Amino acid sequence: MKVVVTALALSALALSTPVLAQGHDRHDTPAPRHEQAKPGKETKQQRHVRACKAKYRSYDVKRDAYRGQGGRWIKCRL
Repeated sequence: MKVVVTALALSALALSTPVLAQGHDRHDTPAPRHEQAKPGKETKQQRHVRACKAKYRSYDVKRDAYRGQGGRWIKCRL
């Protein structure tokens, strides 16, 4: 009898707690506002990266540069 009461109390607690009932992870946080873009809209930075990737095969996003003649890295200015 004690086990049944305990089980009912725990299930009631789980259903009344939104985090457990909905299965959300408390560590999920939305992206910062400056990184959020409206659906279907590209940010200026995303357009820049897309253009550089399209023009230069050696383009590296982290460096924001491409390999020029002689192997030097050149900043993409598109």
